Amino acid sequence: MLYHQHETLVAADGHDIHAQLWAPEGQASCVIQILHGLGEHSDRYERFAAKAVERGFAVCVHDHRGHGKYSDELGHFAGARGWQQLVSDSEGVNDFVRQTFAGTPIILLGHSMGSYVAQAFAMQCGLKLSGLILSASTWPSRLQLAPAKLLAHIEALRLGTRGKSKLLDKLGFGNFNKPFEPARTERDWLSRDEAEVDKYVSDPLCGGPYSCGLWLGLLSGLFHVASDKAISSVPLDLPILISGGESDPVGGDRGMTRLAMHYAQTLHQRIKVKIYATGRHEMLNETNRDEVTADWLDWVSSAKNSGRPD
Repeated sequence: MLYHQHETLVAADGHDIHAQLWAPEGQASCVIQILHGLGEHSDRYERFAAKAVERGFAVCVHDHRGHGKYSDELGHFAGARGWQQLVSDSEGVNDFVRQTFAGTPIILLGHSMGSYVAQAFAMQCGLKLSGLILSASTWPSRLQLAPAKLLAHIEALRLGTRGKSKLLDKLGFGNFNKPFEPARTERDWLSRDEAEVDKYVSDPLCGGPYSCGLWLGLLSGLFHVASDKAISSVPLDLPILISGGESDPVGGDRGMTRLAMHYAQTLHQRIKVKIYATGRHEMLNETNRDEVTADWLDWVSSAKNSGRPD
């Protein structure tokens, strides 16, 4: 039977972190902590959580700053240290999970933007994890990030950190739909399932727009994690699953393969890559989502018994 509750945790700076927890009535054998992507929210993971609970796992997912129905300012991280605040919030949720499920392995699942926050978390707190799933991720190019960061600084000076820049939004998402033209909507790149795309489009909590401050924080975070030196601080024996759709414009086949290559080059020992043919950005909302969910939960079953300390 599915047990569901909402939790409000308080960050060091007083920010309220709104989290949801799904758990089986009995003892959970593992907890999957989820870090959602840019422009979405925790409610969108309820279907995956229900399947995980059927397998005896608990799931905890919180809304990032600037996201979700309790956000004071949608699309804005807030604060000069926005990126590190996301990582610190994730650590706070992880500590709550560790206290609630003492001695239970924790697998961190980061989707898209959340996959980069998850990597930053693993760089700082990797010993708290028994596994890491990077969904819809890629290896960011620092050569491309540098001019984008400069542009974000210019737009922030022009509009203020809370200002919304159409230019930055276009830079971030402008070409994502191009491979799927003629497109039915501007979000066809998310999934082949039209009903799921329509749900996203009609959801007032999804899709931005985003502040200049958010773009500054996000681009700085991407720049930080995109180095072999940085990912070398992720524990070398941590099981890592890199998975997503072959046709995902964020990374796709090429981007995920490059990401896995960098982890291999830095001597990480337990890397698995699972790419789904013709899949797009949100594999948990794709036409073959049942297959993806089963595959990921099978991997969790293996990783939680990896022998790493809880």
